[in-house]
Amino acid sequence: MYHRNRMRKAAAAYVKARSNGGSGRRRRPLDHGDLRLLILSLIAEQPRHGYDLMTEIEERTGGAYKPSAGVMYPALEVIQDMGLVKSKKEDGKRIFSITPEGAAELEANAETLAKIQSQLDALAQPKTDPMDVRSASRSLRYTVFQSVAQDWPDTSKHEAIIAILNQARDDIKKLDGSSEAKDV
Repeated sequence: MYHRNRMRKAAAAYVKARSNGGSGRRRRPLDHGDLRLLILSLIAEQPRHGYDLMTEIEERTGGAYKPSAGVMYPALEVIQDMGLVKSKKEDGKRIFSITPEGAAELEANAETLAKIQSQLDALAQPKTDPMDVRSASRSLRYTVFQSVAQDWPDTSKHEAIIAILNQARDDIKKLDGSSEAKDV
C-alpha cells in the first residue's frame, strides 16, 4: 500500500511538472537572429511600430506564432543599436524605418530570409495541428503512469507496456525514414 501511494504521488508530480511549463515548453518557431531578420524585412516593406510588427507576424503565420512584447522590443532595440533601423515618435508610438545599412544587411542575408519565409509559410499552412500530437502524447503518458501506479508493486504488466512503447517508438522513427531505432 505504501509503495502504491508513493508511486501515484510521483506520477502525479511528474504530470503536473510537465504540464505547467517545466521542460515541456514550446519551442519558438524562429531563433532570435531569424526574428531580427524578419523584423528588418517587414520594416523594409513599410515603416512600422512594435505592435504592428507583432500582429503582422501573427497574420503571416496564420495565427500560429505571435512574438511577445518581451521578445519583440528587445530585438527592435538591438537592430536599432546596430544602425539597421532608425525610429521616430509619431502619435505616441515609435515608428521604425530601415536605414541603408539595414537594406544592405537584408541583401547579404537574402538566402536566410528565404528560409525564414518558408518557415512562416509552413506555420501558416500546417498539415496537422501540433496541439493534437501534444495532446495525444500527454494522454499516452498519463495512461502509462496510471497503469504503472495502479498495478504497483505487481510488475507483471510492465514488460508488456515496455514492449508496446518500444514498438510505438520504432514505428514513429520509421515515419522519419530512420531504418534503425536505438534503445534509449
